[in-house]
Amino acid sequence: MQHCEHCHVKIIETRDRCPLCGNALEKEEVPLKTTFPVIPPYIKSQSKIKVLLFVSVVLVILSFTLYAFYPTELNWPLLVLFGLTSLWLDLAFLVRKRFRIPKKIVWQVFILSLLALFWDWNIGWRGWSITYVIPFLQILALILMYAIALIMKLQSKDFITYAFMSALFGFTPLLFLIFDWVSVHYPSILSITTSSIILSAILILQWDSIRSEFMKRLHM
Repeated sequence: MQHCEHCHVKIIETRDRCPLCGNALEKEEVPLKTTFPVIPPYIKSQSKIKVLLFVSVVLVILSFTLYAFYPTELNWPLLVLFGLTSLWLDLAFLVRKRFRIPKKIVWQVFILSLLALFWDWNIGWRGWSITYVIPFLQILALILMYAIALIMKLQSKDFITYAFMSALFGFTPLLFLIFDWVSVHYPSILSITTSSIILSAILILQWDSIRSEFMKRLHM
């Protein structure tokens, strides 16, 4: 809508001059409206991954270079290499198995356990990895799996998977005790106890569902 400064009136139509006094009218610039939203620049996630991968490679190269000039008793560049490698493997499994929560948890515990074992061995074996880290990792994984099973209201076939994994997690610390690999026993005992409780809870509370699933699989 145009406005005549001389007549002080608004003109609905688009004109070059005022129809009352004939004065020239200034053309009003109306911004064009678009029905499409403004989309910010899109950055592909693959480019970010490539940048992070490049940074990881640079860190490994720099760590080995510094170690060559300033050697120490602890071969810490190997820790950097193993840590970054485990991080990328962990990331790959998280992306590929995002909808398989039990398997994802198993891989998390497996990778972290390997990392703890390697660190323990590299700095001079003291046994803290199998005494504390692995049993407590398994306890946390067991509690997390059972909580997910309750919250997500999983089907009977999923309970079978959880029961099997509970038994698997509880079996590892039992080996530590049988072969006397640990000097402090209570972390392994706690892990075995937690596994037994959760396994019993799944078998007792969900026995009908598990039995029905077994009958289906055995075609009985």
